Amino acid sequence: MSYVEQLIRIQAEQELGHIDPRILEEPAQVQATLLDYAADQELVLKAWIALSKYPAPAREILLLYGTEPEFRDILRRYGDAVIPVIQYFRDNDVWTVRALDTVSGALKDLWDRLTGSGQAKPGRVELGPAERGWYAVHFIKHEGYDFLGQFAVHTDGKARWNQTDRVVKASTAFFTSGVRNLETKIDLGQDITGADAFWAGLDVALVAVPAKLLLSGRVVARSGQELNFAARTRLVAPRLLPKGEFFRKLGAYGAAAATIYIVARHPSLLNSVLAELADLAGISPWIVQAAGWSVVIAFLIYVFSWLLVPLAKFMLFLLRRFERSSKPA
Repeated sequence: MSYVEQLIRIQAEQELGHIDPRILEEPAQVQATLLDYAADQELVLKAWIALSKYPAPAREILLLYGTEPEFRDILRRYGDAVIPVIQYFRDNDVWTVRALDTVSGALKDLWDRLTGSGQAKPGRVELGPAERGWYAVHFIKHEGYDFLGQFAVHTDGKARWNQTDRVVKASTAFFTSGVRNLETKIDLGQDITGADAFWAGLDVALVAVPAKLLLSGRVVARSGQELNFAARTRLVAPRLLPKGEFFRKLGAYGAAAATIYIVARHPSLLNSVLAELADLAGISPWIVQAAGWSVVIAFLIYVFSWLLVPLAKFMLFLLRRFERSSKPA
Protein backbone atom coordinates (compact mmCIF):
# COMPACT_ATOMS: atom_id res chain seq x y z
CA MET A 1 0.00 0.00 0.00
CA SER A 2 1.09 3.53 -0.64
CA TYR A 3 1.76 5.95 2.18
CA VAL A 4 -1.65 7.61 1.76
CA GLU A 5 -3.46 4.27 1.70
CA GLN A 6 -1.62 3.18 4.82
CA LEU A 7 -2.67 6.38 6.61
CA ILE A 8 -6.30 5.76 5.66
CA ARG A 9 -6.10 2.16 6.88
CA ILE A 10 -4.66 3.16 10.27
CA GLN A 11 -7.43 5.75 10.79
CA ALA A 12 -10.09 3.27 9.68
CA GLU A 13 -8.76 0.70 12.14
CA GLN A 14 -8.88 3.22 14.99
CA GLU A 15 -12.24 4.86 14.25
CA LEU A 16 -14.23 2.22 12.37
CA GLY A 17 -12.75 -1.12 13.32
CA HIS A 18 -15.08 -1.45 16.30
CA ILE A 19 -18.12 -1.35 13.97
CA ASP A 20 -17.05 -4.35 11.88
CA PRO A 21 -13.53 -5.68 11.18
CA ARG A 22 -14.56 -6.29 7.57
CA ILE A 23 -14.40 -2.54 6.98
CA LEU A 24 -10.60 -2.91 6.91
CA GLU A 25 -10.97 -5.23 3.91
CA GLU A 26 -12.64 -2.56 1.81
CA PRO A 27 -10.67 -0.53 -0.77
CA ALA A 28 -8.89 2.53 0.56
CA GLN A 29 -11.25 4.90 -1.28
CA VAL A 30 -14.29 3.31 0.40
CA GLN A 31 -12.59 3.47 3.80
CA ALA A 32 -11.86 7.17 3.16
CA THR A 33 -15.53 7.80 2.42
CA LEU A 34 -16.60 6.03 5.62
CA LEU A 35 -14.03 8.04 7.57
CA ASP A 36 -15.55 11.17 6.10
CA TYR A 37 -18.88 9.98 7.56
CA ALA A 38 -17.40 9.08 10.96
CA ALA A 39 -18.61 12.29 12.65
CA ASP A 40 -22.19 11.25 11.88
CA GLN A 41 -22.71 7.86 13.54
CA GLU A 42 -26.09 7.27 11.89
CA LEU A 43 -24.71 8.00 8.44
CA VAL A 44 -21.65 5.76 8.77
CA LEU A 45 -23.74 2.88 10.10
CA LYS A 46 -26.26 3.13 7.27
CA ALA A 47 -23.44 3.35 4.73
CA TRP A 48 -21.88 0.17 6.13
CA ILE A 49 -25.22 -1.65 6.14
CA ALA A 50 -25.63 -0.69 2.47
CA LEU A 51 -22.14 -2.04 1.72
CA SER A 52 -22.96 -5.26 3.57
CA LYS A 53 -26.25 -5.84 1.70
CA TYR A 54 -25.21 -4.65 -1.77
CA PRO A 55 -21.36 -4.79 -1.84
CA ALA A 56 -20.55 -4.15 -5.50
CA PRO A 57 -23.18 -1.50 -6.39
CA ALA A 58 -22.81 0.23 -3.01
CA ARG A 59 -19.04 0.62 -3.55
CA GLU A 60 -19.55 2.13 -7.00
CA ILE A 61 -22.28 4.48 -5.81
CA LEU A 62 -20.35 5.61 -2.72
CA LEU A 63 -17.30 6.38 -4.83
CA LEU A 64 -19.38 8.29 -7.38
CA TYR A 65 -21.76 10.28 -5.18
CA GLY A 66 -20.58 9.69 -1.61
CA THR A 67 -19.10 13.15 -1.12
CA GLU A 68 -22.18 14.99 -2.40
CA PRO A 69 -24.53 16.55 0.21
CA GLU A 70 -27.64 15.37 -1.67
CA PHE A 71 -26.52 11.74 -1.56
CA ARG A 72 -25.55 11.96 2.11
CA ASP A 73 -28.99 13.35 2.88
CA ILE A 74 -30.91 10.53 1.19
CA LEU A 75 -28.60 7.85 2.62
CA ARG A 76 -29.13 9.20 6.15
CA ARG A 77 -32.92 9.42 5.71
CA TYR A 78 -33.66 6.24 3.74
CA GLY A 79 -30.66 3.99 4.37
CA ASP A 80 -29.68 1.08 2.12
CA ALA A 81 -33.00 1.26 0.19
CA VAL A 82 -31.50 3.95 -2.06
CA ILE A 83 -28.74 1.71 -3.45
CA PRO A 84 -30.75 -0.68 -5.68
CA VAL A 85 -32.91 2.19 -6.97
CA ILE A 86 -29.89 4.29 -7.98
CA GLN A 87 -28.31 1.20 -9.52
CA TYR A 88 -31.49 0.57 -11.52
CA PHE A 89 -31.11 3.99 -13.16
CA ARG A 90 -27.41 3.33 -13.78
CA ASP A 91 -28.14 0.00 -15.47
CA ASN A 92 -31.19 1.08 -17.51
CA ASP A 93 -31.65 3.82 -20.06
CA VAL A 94 -34.95 5.10 -18.64
CA TRP A 95 -36.84 6.93 -21.38
CA THR A 96 -38.41 9.45 -18.98
CA VAL A 97 -34.96 10.46 -17.75
CA ARG A 98 -33.69 10.80 -21.31
CA ALA A 99 -36.73 12.91 -22.25
CA LEU A 100 -36.26 15.10 -19.18
CA ASP A 101 -32.56 15.54 -19.96
CA THR A 102 -33.31 16.38 -23.60
CA VAL A 103 -35.92 18.99 -22.69
CA SER A 104 -33.77 20.59 -19.99
CA GLY A 105 -30.79 20.68 -22.36
CA ALA A 106 -32.85 22.28 -25.12
CA LEU A 107 -34.17 24.93 -22.73
CA LYS A 108 -30.65 25.67 -21.50
CA ASP A 109 -29.34 25.99 -25.06
CA LEU A 110 -32.20 28.36 -25.91
CA TRP A 111 -31.47 30.46 -22.84
CA ASP A 112 -27.76 30.59 -23.69
CA ARG A 113 -28.57 31.80 -27.20
CA LEU A 114 -30.96 34.47 -25.91
CA THR A 115 -28.48 35.74 -23.32
CA GLY A 116 -25.44 35.38 -25.56
CA SER A 117 -23.63 33.15 -23.07
CA GLY A 118 -23.60 30.05 -25.26
CA GLN A 119 -20.54 30.96 -27.36
CA ALA A 120 -17.51 28.67 -27.44
CA LYS A 121 -18.97 26.22 -24.94
CA PRO A 122 -18.14 22.52 -24.94
CA GLY A 123 -20.62 19.97 -26.25
CA ARG A 124 -23.26 18.54 -23.98
CA VAL A 125 -22.30 15.63 -21.76
CA GLU A 126 -23.72 12.32 -22.94
CA LEU A 127 -26.35 10.86 -20.62
CA GLY A 128 -24.45 7.88 -19.23
CA PRO A 129 -24.82 5.67 -16.13
CA ALA A 130 -23.30 8.27 -13.80
CA GLU A 131 -25.70 10.98 -14.99
CA ARG A 132 -28.73 8.68 -14.81
CA GLY A 133 -27.79 7.70 -11.27
CA TRP A 134 -27.60 11.37 -10.34
CA TYR A 135 -31.16 11.82 -11.61
CA ALA A 136 -32.22 8.99 -9.28
CA VAL A 137 -30.54 10.76 -6.34
CA HIS A 138 -32.58 13.88 -7.02
CA PHE A 139 -35.83 11.94 -7.49
CA ILE A 140 -35.33 10.26 -4.11
CA LYS A 141 -34.45 13.56 -2.46
CA HIS A 142 -37.61 15.28 -3.68
CA GLU A 143 -40.12 12.40 -3.58
CA GLY A 144 -38.75 10.22 -0.77
CA TYR A 145 -40.69 7.07 0.10
CA ASP A 146 -43.28 7.80 -2.59
CA PHE A 147 -40.54 7.21 -5.16
CA LEU A 148 -38.74 4.37 -3.36
CA GLY A 149 -42.04 2.56 -2.84
CA GLN A 150 -42.43 2.17 -6.60
CA PHE A 151 -39.55 -0.35 -6.65
CA ALA A 152 -39.44 -3.98 -5.58
CA VAL A 153 -36.01 -5.47 -4.79
CA HIS A 154 -35.51 -9.05 -5.94
CA THR A 155 -33.52 -11.63 -3.99
CA ASP A 156 -30.57 -10.98 -6.32
CA GLY A 157 -30.45 -7.37 -5.11
CA LYS A 158 -31.80 -5.97 -8.38
CA ALA A 159 -34.65 -3.45 -8.31
CA ARG A 160 -37.77 -3.74 -10.47
CA TRP A 161 -39.87 -0.65 -11.24
CA ASN A 162 -43.60 -1.28 -10.74
CA GLN A 163 -45.15 0.73 -13.58
CA THR A 164 -48.72 0.57 -12.23
CA ASP A 165 -47.63 1.96 -8.89
CA ARG A 166 -45.60 4.57 -10.73
CA VAL A 167 -48.58 5.88 -12.72
CA VAL A 168 -50.97 5.83 -9.75
CA LYS A 169 -48.58 7.67 -7.45
CA ALA A 170 -47.72 10.20 -10.14
CA SER A 171 -51.42 10.96 -10.63
CA THR A 172 -52.01 11.23 -6.88
CA ALA A 173 -49.00 13.48 -6.45
CA PHE A 174 -50.25 15.80 -9.20
CA PHE A 175 -53.55 16.41 -7.42
CA THR A 176 -52.56 16.28 -3.72
CA SER A 177 -48.84 17.04 -3.54
CA GLY A 178 -49.46 20.46 -1.95
CA VAL A 179 -51.49 19.08 0.96
CA ARG A 180 -49.12 16.15 1.46
CA ASN A 181 -46.04 18.39 1.49
CA LEU A 182 -47.64 20.73 4.03
CA GLU A 183 -48.64 17.84 6.31
CA THR A 184 -45.14 16.34 6.09
CA LYS A 185 -43.52 19.62 7.08
CA ILE A 186 -45.91 20.01 10.00
CA ASP A 187 -45.23 16.46 11.20
CA LEU A 188 -41.46 17.00 10.97
CA GLY A 189 -41.61 20.41 12.66
CA GLN A 190 -40.19 22.20 9.62
CA ASP A 191 -40.85 25.84 8.75
CA ILE A 192 -43.98 26.44 6.66
CA THR A 193 -43.53 28.95 3.85
CA GLY A 194 -46.18 30.97 2.08
CA ALA A 195 -45.74 28.81 -1.01
CA ASP A 196 -46.45 25.65 1.02
CA ALA A 197 -49.69 27.10 2.34
CA PHE A 198 -50.71 28.38 -1.10
CA TRP A 199 -50.29 25.04 -2.90
CA ALA A 200 -51.98 23.14 -0.10
CA GLY A 201 -54.91 25.56 -0.15
CA LEU A 202 -55.16 25.23 -3.92
CA ASP A 203 -55.33 21.45 -3.64
CA VAL A 204 -58.08 21.64 -1.05
CA ALA A 205 -60.10 24.31 -2.85
CA LEU A 206 -59.88 22.91 -6.35
CA VAL A 207 -59.56 19.17 -5.90
CA ALA A 208 -59.93 17.64 -2.46
CA VAL A 209 -63.18 19.30 -1.35
CA PRO A 210 -65.08 18.91 -4.65
CA ALA A 211 -63.95 15.28 -4.96
CA LYS A 212 -65.15 14.43 -1.47
CA LEU A 213 -68.43 16.23 -2.04
CA LEU A 214 -69.04 14.38 -5.29
CA LEU A 215 -68.22 11.03 -3.69
CA SER A 216 -70.55 11.71 -0.79
CA GLY A 217 -73.45 12.30 -3.20
CA ARG A 218 -74.63 15.49 -1.53
CA VAL A 219 -73.20 18.48 0.26
CA VAL A 220 -73.94 18.47 3.98
CA ALA A 221 -72.91 20.58 6.93
CA ARG A 222 -71.71 19.24 10.29
CA SER A 223 -75.29 19.20 11.49
CA GLY A 224 -76.12 16.67 8.77
CA GLN A 225 -78.38 19.09 6.90
CA GLU A 226 -77.78 19.75 3.23
CA LEU A 227 -75.95 23.00 2.48
CA ASN A 228 -77.65 25.73 0.49
CA PHE A 229 -76.49 27.07 -2.87
CA ALA A 230 -74.43 29.88 -1.35
CA ALA A 231 -72.52 27.56 0.99
CA ARG A 232 -71.82 25.14 -1.85
CA THR A 233 -70.54 27.96 -4.02
CA ARG A 234 -68.12 29.02 -1.29
CA LEU A 235 -66.82 25.45 -0.86
CA VAL A 236 -66.72 24.10 -4.38
CA ALA A 237 -66.15 27.00 -6.77
CA PRO A 238 -63.64 29.52 -5.37
CA ARG A 239 -61.69 29.56 -8.63
CA LEU A 240 -64.73 30.84 -10.55
CA LEU A 241 -64.66 34.05 -8.54
CA PRO A 242 -62.43 36.99 -9.43
CA LYS A 243 -59.49 37.78 -7.19
CA GLY A 244 -59.99 40.49 -4.63
CA GLU A 245 -61.74 41.21 -1.37
CA PHE A 246 -65.06 42.37 -2.80
CA PHE A 247 -67.17 39.34 -1.85
CA ARG A 248 -65.44 38.98 1.52
CA LYS A 249 -66.27 42.57 2.40
CA LEU A 250 -69.96 41.84 1.89
CA GLY A 251 -69.88 39.65 4.99
CA ALA A 252 -72.91 37.40 5.38
CA TYR A 253 -74.18 38.39 1.93
CA GLY A 254 -70.89 37.58 0.21
CA ALA A 255 -71.69 33.93 -0.47
CA ALA A 256 -75.10 34.81 -1.94
CA ALA A 257 -73.56 37.53 -4.10
CA ALA A 258 -70.88 35.10 -5.24
CA THR A 259 -73.55 32.59 -6.23
CA ILE A 260 -75.45 35.19 -8.26
CA TYR A 261 -72.20 36.31 -9.91
CA ILE A 262 -71.20 32.77 -10.91
CA VAL A 263 -74.67 31.89 -12.24
CA ALA A 264 -74.75 35.15 -14.21
CA ARG A 265 -71.32 34.43 -15.71
CA HIS A 266 -72.23 30.81 -16.42
CA PRO A 267 -75.95 30.68 -17.32
CA SER A 268 -75.83 26.91 -17.82
CA LEU A 269 -75.73 26.59 -14.03
CA LEU A 270 -79.23 28.03 -13.88
CA ASN A 271 -80.64 24.75 -15.20
CA SER A 272 -79.12 22.88 -12.25
CA VAL A 273 -80.42 25.45 -9.77
CA LEU A 274 -83.93 25.26 -11.21
CA ALA A 275 -83.80 21.45 -11.26
CA GLU A 276 -82.93 21.34 -7.55
CA LEU A 277 -85.74 23.78 -6.77
CA ALA A 278 -88.12 21.53 -8.71
CA ASP A 279 -86.92 18.52 -6.76
CA LEU A 280 -87.57 20.31 -3.46
CA ALA A 281 -91.06 21.27 -4.60
CA GLY A 282 -91.80 17.84 -6.07
CA ILE A 283 -92.45 19.27 -9.55
CA SER A 284 -91.17 18.11 -12.89
CA PRO A 285 -87.81 19.84 -13.55
CA TRP A 286 -88.61 20.88 -17.12
CA ILE A 287 -91.69 22.84 -15.95
CA VAL A 288 -89.65 24.83 -13.43
CA GLN A 289 -86.81 25.31 -15.92
CA ALA A 290 -89.18 26.62 -18.60
CA ALA A 291 -90.79 29.00 -16.13
CA GLY A 292 -87.45 30.13 -14.78
CA TRP A 293 -85.98 30.88 -18.17
CA SER A 294 -89.18 32.74 -19.15
CA VAL A 295 -88.77 34.97 -16.12
CA VAL A 296 -85.09 35.58 -16.93
CA ILE A 297 -85.81 36.45 -20.57
CA ALA A 298 -88.71 38.70 -19.62
CA PHE A 299 -86.54 40.48 -17.07
CA LEU A 300 -83.77 41.05 -19.62
CA ILE A 301 -86.25 42.37 -22.17
CA TYR A 302 -87.68 44.75 -19.57
CA VAL A 303 -84.23 45.96 -18.49
CA PHE A 304 -83.16 46.68 -22.04
CA SER A 305 -86.58 47.80 -23.32
CA TRP A 306 -85.45 51.42 -23.38
CA LEU A 307 -83.23 50.46 -26.31
CA LEU A 308 -86.29 49.42 -28.32
CA VAL A 309 -87.66 52.97 -28.58
CA PRO A 310 -84.70 54.58 -30.38
CA LEU A 311 -84.27 51.39 -32.42
CA ALA A 312 -87.89 51.57 -33.57
CA LYS A 313 -87.54 55.27 -34.42
CA PHE A 314 -84.40 54.54 -36.42
CA MET A 315 -86.14 51.79 -38.36
CA LEU A 316 -89.08 54.12 -39.15
CA PHE A 317 -86.66 56.76 -40.33
CA LEU A 318 -85.00 54.30 -42.71
CA LEU A 319 -88.35 53.11 -44.05
CA ARG A 320 -89.50 56.67 -44.75
CA ARG A 321 -86.26 57.50 -46.56
CA PHE A 322 -86.60 54.35 -48.59
CA GLU A 323 -90.26 55.19 -49.40
CA ARG A 324 -89.36 58.74 -50.59
CA SER A 325 -86.50 57.52 -52.75
CA SER A 326 -88.71 54.94 -54.42
CA LYS A 327 -91.44 57.50 -55.43
CA PRO A 328 -91.25 58.69 -59.06
CA ALA A 329 -90.16 62.30 -59.51
